[in-house]
Amino acid sequence: MNYVEPRGARHRVEIANGSEQLTIPLKRNWFVMLFLPVWLCGWVFGEVSAIVQLSQGFQSFLAVWLCGWTIGGAFAIGMWVGQFGSERLRVVNRDLEVSAGVGPLRRTWLYRGKTIENLMARTPETDLFSMGRNQRPFWMRPRTGAVKFDYGADSIYLATGVDEPEGRMIVDWLTRRLGIEAIR
Repeated sequence: MNYVEPRGARHRVEIANGSEQLTIPLKRNWFVMLFLPVWLCGWVFGEVSAIVQLSQGFQSFLAVWLCGWTIGGAFAIGMWVGQFGSERLRVVNRDLEVSAGVGPLRRTWLYRGKTIENLMARTPETDLFSMGRNQRPFWMRPRTGAVKFDYGADSIYLATGVDEPEGRMIVDWLTRRLGIEAIR
């Protein structure tokens, strides 16, 4: 009988711009990766059709509809692009910098290290199809993850693409660099 080999961590520690950073691939969903490009083809057809119709004569309902349609498409594009992105954690002068996205399309949040409390690893929440709280455009803060901390009156979640054991590894990495204690 053969042993089951333990899976390695998904995150990796890198040196970028002279400082250490932790890179975690964002949570991927095959349904989103395959369905959204097909859906976006139809979305483009609707967008172009509405723009052509508006260029032939202004219609207030169509203009309002086009605004909503465009916002919906932007969210869908953001979700699809996020399937190929990563989350980066860096500690700079005892402050935590978190960014998510792909290449230059990244959103960055900066948290004061002295304000971070109750840092812990946890089991990320999932739903039946991993569509609810896990899937979001990359520019929105995650609402679940394997790492959680309190920041004032907010709960901040990180590491959406990993499980709790790897979350504990990330918490250990953060506590050493932030100089704070984690909740076990």
